[in-house]
Amino acid sequence: MATVISYGGGVQSTALVVLAMCERWPIDEVVHVDLLDAESPATREYVARFREWLQREYGCDITVIERNMYQDMLDNPGFTPVPWHGRREKFMLSRQCTRQYKVQPLQRYLYDKYDGRIGLMLGISVDEYHRMRDSSAARIEHVYPLVDRRLTRWQCRDIIERAGLAVPWKSSCWFCPFRSVVSQWALVQRYPDLVGMASLLEDRINAERRRRGQDEIAVLRVDMSAEQEDFCEAGFCDV
Repeated sequence: MATVISYGGGVQSTALVVLAMCERWPIDEVVHVDLLDAESPATREYVARFREWLQREYGCDITVIERNMYQDMLDNPGFTPVPWHGRREKFMLSRQCTRQYKVQPLQRYLYDKYDGRIGLMLGISVDEYHRMRDSSAARIEHVYPLVDRRLTRWQCRDIIERAGLAVPWKSSCWFCPFRSVVSQWALVQRYPDLVGMASLLEDRINAERRRRGQDEIAVLRVDMSAEQEDFCEAGFCDV
């Protein structure tokens, strides 16, 4: 059976790769799906530094599969895989982005490269055990080493820091509707170009939705006119 780590660029999957390298697990490959313009810039920067560390310390690289969900939505604004919130009305669209842009491209890649069964290691910690799922692909078996070891997210942070690495930011798309408002606000403060990208995408999608007689959506949940103090009580220590 081939053994592959699915690397997302977040805390748990980074800790998983660090453990695998430090303990010399028999791993065939580490694979990361990069959503390019949709990916959080903080995640893309971290993955680049982490790849350099892996190459320098262990002679190992990360295979990167590229998909550009942001550009796909610009080119076809009627295509809405993201579960956007309503701009004025309270609704949320159905979620298709993870399966279409993360799960399926990875499954196709693995099926094309490996014969027989594939053990796919996923970075889910024991405090997120509810996210565990069986694979939808017949030849792929999901494996959860962090859950098997009863490791929590905070213990994963310790593993990363003990390796001499910085702890990564939350690794979801910068416009993900499941991000907290504080998390989105912090990202757009650090990467102000995201505001213009969000405005362009929102205008394109809403023009198409108005043409179809549908309610408008909001790409960002952040009020950019708000003052920083408005966010301080919520804190920003782990997103």
